[in-house]
Amino acid sequence: MNWKRNAVVLATASSLVLPMGHAMALPSVDKQDGGIGNTTHFLDEVPNIAVDPKVDNIIYPLMATPAIKKKGTDLTVKIDTQGKDPAGWDVSLNPTENAKVDGEFKLPVKSVQKSSEYWKNSDSVYAVTVTIPADVAENLYDMKVSYTANGTRVTDDEPNSVKVVDEFKKDFNFMHLTDIHVGSPRNIANPANATEAGMWNPDKSKRWLYLQKTIRQVNLLKPDFVVMTGDLMYGQMNPQEYIYEYEETYRMLKQFNVPVYIVPGNHDYYAQDATLADGAKYWEQYFGPQYFSFDYGPYAHMIGYNSFDWHKFDRQGHGTVSVPTWGGQIRDEQMNWIKDDLAKNTANAQSGQVKGLFSHHNPIWRDRDIWPSSDSEVQEYWKEYDAKHNPRSLTTLIKGEKLGIKYDQQWHGEGSHELIDVMKQNNVNISLHGHTHIDNITEQDGILYSTTASIELSAKPWVGYRMFEKDPASSNFNGYVYEGPDRSMSVYENGDTAAGTVSFSIDYALPNDGTQVTQTATLTNRWNKAATVYVPFYMKQGTYTPSAGEVSQSQLYGTKQFVEVKVTVPANTTRKIELKR
Repeated sequence: MNWKRNAVVLATASSLVLPMGHAMALPSVDKQDGGIGNTTHFLDEVPNIAVDPKVDNIIYPLMATPAIKKKGTDLTVKIDTQGKDPAGWDVSLNPTENAKVDGEFKLPVKSVQKSSEYWKNSDSVYAVTVTIPADVAENLYDMKVSYTANGTRVTDDEPNSVKVVDEFKKDFNFMHLTDIHVGSPRNIANPANATEAGMWNPDKSKRWLYLQKTIRQVNLLKPDFVVMTGDLMYGQMNPQEYIYEYEETYRMLKQFNVPVYIVPGNHDYYAQDATLADGAKYWEQYFGPQYFSFDYGPYAHMIGYNSFDWHKFDRQGHGTVSVPTWGGQIRDEQMNWIKDDLAKNTANAQSGQVKGLFSHHNPIWRDRDIWPSSDSEVQEYWKEYDAKHNPRSLTTLIKGEKLGIKYDQQWHGEGSHELIDVMKQNNVNISLHGHTHIDNITEQDGILYSTTASIELSAKPWVGYRMFEKDPASSNFNGYVYEGPDRSMSVYENGDTAAGTVSFSIDYALPNDGTQVTQTATLTNRWNKAATVYVPFYMKQGTYTPSAGEVSQSQLYGTKQFVEVKVTVPANTTRKIELKR
């Protein structure tokens, strides 16, 4: 390997015993998630990598907080002109980098007015309302905004930020992914996983293969949207690690062809006092807000929140790469925002609307309940914590870190009880989480709490994600358990990561690049259940007929005809689709 990364990996399996009244014992494969590590700097290998903030003038919609809009409706774009007076607005949608086609759709500007944005401290935010034309094809797009400021033309682009739909679906579906951990040495804790990890492989096409393969499957399944619940990075191997991990993660996430909503986890938000590095600042520069909400038409209202809501002092290594706090917490400012958002939504929501929350940590798994009360050190810790309610006390931090290494940290701080009460009061249906790298489904007080295994290769029982399919006749979801108790959909065949064979794959007989008039795609479904997928073909201009399935979309971009074929592949079956004009 050319990467010269010497990792000390602390990742062990254990079992945490929950008190009476909880549904199950909570196993953890991420026991010492605060962890320590040692490595050479990747900056020594690639010194030209530097921080390149992605959030500039456009502050909504963003890649991590996209807009899903119906044709013919309005979209309000938020722009920070950074103190300048703007004029001459132009807004357009362009096919994403991953779409392999060129094109541009101009969006007529209806109005421009001074505005604000709750997460952005700026007095030069403008709300630019545009209309999505009826002739825009149903796809995910990049947004481009241009305006003149102080005599200079300013242009900003935001990838994967707008999804245009023909109609919102009552039987919508969405996927939950979590803990992708770009840069994590735990991906090579088992040396047999080295190829799939692609750990800093000099060839970018072979880097993070496990994540590339996951994204390809998601794109084929084509959910209406994806929620991703934190730990995108690793962030503990050296103080400057975020410089390259945020860049790599952003590059990887651009490969999605569906809208993805992202919240941070503890590994994304660590800080280092010696270098003044703060993951929270990197997050805002690359992904924007740490908490937000969005609507899927009238059928769903979803809130993404930051469950690693700690003061910087609690999140930092204090001269080392070891951190004292990696469990969950919500403080008052964010809690009040969630309350206000739910109250506003309740006032306008139609009957039967799904209400969901998603974050990194699960609020029903509290350290106070999980850590054994028979342990005298645990008793001493909670006595001190309750006396001060100030985790920033150094003695409290030290004791909490010691117990965290011993028992792990789940929801470690404040806010869990209040958050659950708020969810119940507002009839929230579903709550989605990660952090533990395991699968678990718990129903409590009418709320479905779903924790999904990681995409990182340390997942148990396997690397997986969940597909939630809305039952249009009720408030229930289907499809989120693949097989056995709580299990998610496995990315790899039978969960075997070392072999590298994925559960669903596609192969084209000819280059899929717009130069063909005939094409054959071979689809292989290795799951023990049927899968409906959307197969993209890039052909020469024309009208095409598939040998199986149905054409769900056909759009001409210049000389390339994009043809999408919807097809269902039975369990453990290989199926070929021939496309001819």
